[in-house]
Amino acid sequence: MKKIKEFFADLSKKQKITYISLISIAFLLTESILLWAITDRGMKGLFEWVNYIRTITFLICLIGFIFPVIAGIIIVISKNMNPSKKPLKSLLILTIFSLIIPIGFYGYVGSIPYIRSGDKPPQLLLLNGSGANGIPNLAVSFWTEDRTTSGINWGPTSSMGTRSDELTKTKIHSFLLEDLSPNITYFYQINDAGQIYNFTTMPDIENTFKFMTSSDPHFGAENNNLTATNKILDQLADPINGYQSFFMLGDMVEMGNNDAHYQEACDTFSPVTSHIPFRPVIGNHDAMIGGHQFWVDYFSPDVVEDAPRDYFHIEVNGIHIFVLDLEWGTETYTKAQKTWFENELEENTNPDDWILVMSHCFYYVSGYHVDGSDWWDHQEMIETFASVFIKNGIDMVFSGHNHIFEVLENDGIYYNIIGGLGGHPDTYYAKEGVVGQLGTGSIYYSTDIFGFLEVDIQGDDAFLTFRTPENQIVYNYTVNRL
Repeated sequence: MKKIKEFFADLSKKQKITYISLISIAFLLTESILLWAITDRGMKGLFEWVNYIRTITFLICLIGFIFPVIAGIIIVISKNMNPSKKPLKSLLILTIFSLIIPIGFYGYVGSIPYIRSGDKPPQLLLLNGSGANGIPNLAVSFWTEDRTTSGINWGPTSSMGTRSDELTKTKIHSFLLEDLSPNITYFYQINDAGQIYNFTTMPDIENTFKFMTSSDPHFGAENNNLTATNKILDQLADPINGYQSFFMLGDMVEMGNNDAHYQEACDTFSPVTSHIPFRPVIGNHDAMIGGHQFWVDYFSPDVVEDAPRDYFHIEVNGIHIFVLDLEWGTETYTKAQKTWFENELEENTNPDDWILVMSHCFYYVSGYHVDGSDWWDHQEMIETFASVFIKNGIDMVFSGHNHIFEVLENDGIYYNIIGGLGGHPDTYYAKEGVVGQLGTGSIYYSTDIFGFLEVDIQGDDAFLTFRTPENQIVYNYTVNRL
C-alpha cells in the first residue's frame, strides 16, 4: 500500500484523476452487470433458475476485480524500476482495456431492440375487454422496417366501408377494429392493395366459446419441430374444426434478443392468425435480453387507452379469460399487475362465471431437476395464486413452460400444461437416472408428444381434448362449473 501511495504521489494531478477514474469506472460498470442480471425483466428469472448463467455472470463480475489488482501489482513492481521506466502507458492501456467488457456489453444490450430483420406480416390480435356487443375488440397489427404511414379498409362486406389512416410515419402499425357484431364475417385490406383478409366473429350465445391453445414452439431453436408447428396451425385454420380463437402460451421464440426468430414466427403464424383472432402470452424466452420490446411491438399494440400491454382480461359471451405475465414465475408479477388482477376478479367477475387463467409459467406440474432447479410444482406460484384462484372461483388454468401434456386437479381447479407446439419435448420425469417428481394432483401426464388442447365451452360444461398435430385424440375430459 505504501508503494502504491508513493507511485501516485509522483504523478501529476491530471494523471491521478485519469488513472483513478478509469479504473473505478471500469470496476463499477463491470460489477453493475450483476445488478442488471438480477433486476432486468428478461434476465432475472434466467439468473435465478439456470446455474451456468449465474456462473457466467459471477465470472464477468470477477473480472472487474482483476483489473484493479493487476494495476496494483504493476505499480508495486514499478517502484523497483528506474523512474524513467514507470509503466504509465501500460497502466493507461490496461485501464482502457478494462472498459471494453462493460462498454461492449451494455452497447450490445442497448442496441438489441433496434436490430430488426425486416417487415412483419399482420396479426389479428384479441384485446382487453368484451366490446360493445359482447365481442372482444381486435387489432390488426404489423411492423415495417421503414417508417411509413399506412391505412386500413374494413367492414362486414367485401367492399368494407370503414377507413382508418395513420397521420404520422411509424414502424409500428396497429388499427383498432371495435364495436364488432356477433357471428359476422368481416373483411379488411391494408393500404388499398394486396390481399383482402377476413375473419368471423363468435356467435352471441351465452357461455359458449371454442378455442385452441398450445405453447412453446421455440422458433429459432435447433431442435424444434417446425413440421409439428405447421400441422397444428393447419388444424387451427381448418373451418371444420370451428376454432374461434387461438391462445399461444409463450416462448414463441428461442432467443428473445434475436429478431430473426421473431421474423420466422410472424411469417409462420400470420397466414392463419391474420384470419383467426390470436392472443399470444409472453414467455421467458420471448423476453430474454431485450426481447420484451420485440414482443410488445409485434403482439401487444398500444390501441386501447390506459390498458396494460403484458396482461389482459378478455371476455367472450360471459366467459372471463385472464392472461397474466408470468414468465419464469412471480419475478414479473409486479405490484401493478397484482392490483389489476385482484381488482378485476373482485369487481368484474362472479365466482359462478366461467373464469379461466392463462400464463406461460406453470403452478402445479410434473418435471425434473435441470440446470440447478426443480422444474415441478412451483412453490412460489402456488403460494401466490392458489388461494386467489380458490377464493374467486377460477375453473381452469392453462400454462406452458414445461414441454409436456398434463392435467392436474387441486381444490376443484383444473391445471392444464400444453407445451407441445414444437419445442423439443421434456425428459420423462421418472426416467432412470433423472431426479424428478410427479406434480401434485396429476391426472394425466405425457411427454415425447406434440399437439394442442381444444377447449369447447357449452353452457355449464367445458369439453377439453388434447390432440396431436394430426388431430388425433390423446386424452379428453369434462369440467362442469356447477
